[in-house]
Amino acid sequence: MQDETGLKFFFWIGTAIIILSVLGIILTVVLYRNKIHKRNKMESDNLLKTALESEKRERKRIASDLHDGVSGDIMAVQNYIAILQKREENSFNKSVFSEIETALRKLHENIQNISYNLNPPMLDDFGLILTLQSYFSRIRKWHHVKIKEHYQSEVLPVSASDAYELYRIIQELITNMIKHGKPDTITFNLLKINDKYIFEIQDNGSSFDFYKNLEFSDGLGLKNIKSRLKHIGAKLVQLPAKKGNKIHILLK
Repeated sequence: MQDETGLKFFFWIGTAIIILSVLGIILTVVLYRNKIHKRNKMESDNLLKTALESEKRERKRIASDLHDGVSGDIMAVQNYIAILQKREENSFNKSVFSEIETALRKLHENIQNISYNLNPPMLDDFGLILTLQSYFSRIRKWHHVKIKEHYQSEVLPVSASDAYELYRIIQELITNMIKHGKPDTITFNLLKINDKYIFEIQDNGSSFDFYKNLEFSDGLGLKNIKSRLKHIGAKLVQLPAKKGNKIHILLK
């Protein structure tokens, strides 16, 4: 009887040791996987940050080259054409010079617009809100779309880096709406609820599902929006709309 009791005791002791060993192995594996996950996430975040910063620098460089180089050369040619036009007496040649000057002026305006979109000069000096107001003014001029704006706050407490990413997100969404949805009206609201900010964009064009299009899209536009949102810790929510689209960007 005593031997049987001893055997049971050792059996339960052995069983407990085995169970604890298994639990220890499982815990070790879980901790290791969490460590690997955190390390991979950190590496992924660092790669994303590096990619976005590289893109920003490249955009700034190209915008500067267009503004200071190509734009200046076009202005010089435009001035030469104006001089030749004044000296020309033949009416046909004068009309040709006039057409060339008009084409150069439009080309110069287009390059300035491209340069501005690549790297809005106001962003660093005047902040996101004034830059958005300037951007919407250009949209009205270039696309003949009615833009309604409302700002509950004139000051947005975000870093220059986050302001740049927010501007790119909004710019990309507006571009997609105009290009694919063909709206005649876009409404933009900056809402402040307690200490949180919401960027609301609504249009009356063709409807689209942001996340469904993101899943099947081969382009970089929507993927860039997702990357930028992740980088600044923001969230995009698409709300039901009777017509067109209604999108909220939630800034934490």
